[in-house]
Amino acid sequence: MGVDGVKVAVIAGGPSEEHGVSVLSGVMVCRALADHPRYRPTLWVIEPDGRWRQQAPDAPAAYFAKPPAGRWNRAAMAAGVQRLVDYDLAFLALHGRFGEDGTIQGLLEALGMPYSGSRPLASALAMDKRRAKQWFALHGIPVAQEYRSAAEVVYPVVVKPNTGGSSVGVHLAADLEELEQALQEAGPEALIEECVSGREVTCAVLQQLDGTLKALPVVEIIPRRGRFFDFASKYEDGGADEICPAPIDPAAASAIQELAIRAHQALGCRHFSRTDMILTAQGPVVLETNTIPGMTPNSLLPKAAQAAGLAFSSLVEHLLRLVEQDAQPTSQ
Repeated sequence: MGVDGVKVAVIAGGPSEEHGVSVLSGVMVCRALADHPRYRPTLWVIEPDGRWRQQAPDAPAAYFAKPPAGRWNRAAMAAGVQRLVDYDLAFLALHGRFGEDGTIQGLLEALGMPYSGSRPLASALAMDKRRAKQWFALHGIPVAQEYRSAAEVVYPVVVKPNTGGSSVGVHLAADLEELEQALQEAGPEALIEECVSGREVTCAVLQQLDGTLKALPVVEIIPRRGRFFDFASKYEDGGADEICPAPIDPAAASAIQELAIRAHQALGCRHFSRTDMILTAQGPVVLETNTIPGMTPNSLLPKAAQAAGLAFSSLVEHLLRLVEQDAQPTSQ
C-alpha cells in the first residue's frame, strides 16, 4: 500500500438482474470515501457482457436500469480483471448472480486480492436459498416450510427463484393457476414456501475489529405497494415504511438479533450480513441471509447502522478496515 493511500477498487454492476442497484451501491460507496484521507477509491462497473468500465461517482445511476442482453466476453472480462493489479484491495458492491454467489470471490481468492464480505463457500451457500434453508434447519434455525409439489400446497404460498435477490421473480400465489404462472416466471429450481404470517423484519450483523459480532437494530418493513416487500417497494422512494429501531417488544427484538447472528455464523459469513425474517406470534422465522446487503440511499443496512450511531461513511470505512485487518499476515 503506497504513500498516496490505499487504492480501493469498488466493483459493481455484473450480469444479474440487480445490475442497476449494484451500480448505485458502488456510487454511494465511492462518494462516502471521496474526501477520506487514507482510501483512494475507483468505481469499476462490470457490464452484463463482461466488459469493465470506469465510472465517475458523480455520474447518475438508476435503480431500474435493466442491463441489455449480451454474450459474455471472456477476453473483456480477463482484461478487466487485469486492472486489479493496480489496487490494494477490493470493495464488492455487486449483488446477485456472479457478484454474490461466490464467483467473483473465488476469482479474487485466486488473485490473492483482499476483498470485502464473505468468502466463496459462505457466499455460494447463502445464494442457494434451498440449501441455505436446509443448513439453517440443521442448526436449529426456524425457517418457512417448503412444498415439494403442487399437490401438497396449502395456499397462499410464496414462489421465489432459488438464486437471486431484491425480490426479483418473487410471487404470491393464492391458487393453482397463480402458482403455475409464478413457477414459469421463477424458473425451474423455484421454491414453493408457506406464506408465513407476521411482521416483516430484517437484522444486519456487523463484525467488529476484535472479531466479535454485533447485531444492529432491527428494522420493520411495511410495504406501501403490492402485497409484500417487492423490488419496487425496496428501491422506489416511498415504496415502503422502514422503521428502525422496529417498534416491537424488546424480547422479540433480542430474539431477532440472536437469530441474525446465528444465521451469519451457520453460513460462515464474514464482515457483515443481513437476515430477513417474519416475526410470527410464535417468534421469528428466517427467510434468507444476504451476504452483500445493498448500500443505496434506500438500503436497510445503512439505515440500521445509522440507528446504531454509525454514519454511512463510517460504515464503509469500518468494512475497509476489516479487509485490511484480514489481509495482514498472522504471526506463527
